[in-house]
Amino acid sequence: MMECTILAVGGIKHAYLKDGIAMFEEWLSPYVKLSTIEVPPGKEPKNPSSKDLDALKEKEGVALMEKMPEGKVVALDSKGKAMKSEEFASYLEDIKNYDVGKICFVIGGSHGLSRDVRKRANMVLSLSKMTFPHQLTRVILLEQLYRAMKILHNEPYHK
Repeated sequence: MMECTILAVGGIKHAYLKDGIAMFEEWLSPYVKLSTIEVPPGKEPKNPSSKDLDALKEKEGVALMEKMPEGKVVALDSKGKAMKSEEFASYLEDIKNYDVGKICFVIGGSHGLSRDVRKRANMVLSLSKMTFPHQLTRVILLEQLYRAMKILHNEPYHK
């Protein structure tokens, strides 16, 4: 069974997102040993400059790097590599079968990921060319993980 960690800046605040996450975690449980690690977001100053935002991302990046487990690291960013669901499933299968069997998906804060986190990542992945709130990104990622598992097991997708 593949080990999958979601490492994210900040927690989930809205009940509807918590419900969606819980649903996909349950559906994923036969396929993936899933864990979540959250680091607190940095404090954003009023009217931040771009330098302030870079410093905020760097601070959050240090916290992410300290909690990052071993294994493949995939940083989520709208400017990353786009994949079809079948490609994503194949990527996960390769990690499970031919690599360490452990993967960590990193979700940054509302201003993105630090340069160091992006450099540490084995891949920077885009879930869409659109930008999503980082809390919603967790639900979308879990849905795609579930879809990939269904593809890999030749099972119909639960609707």
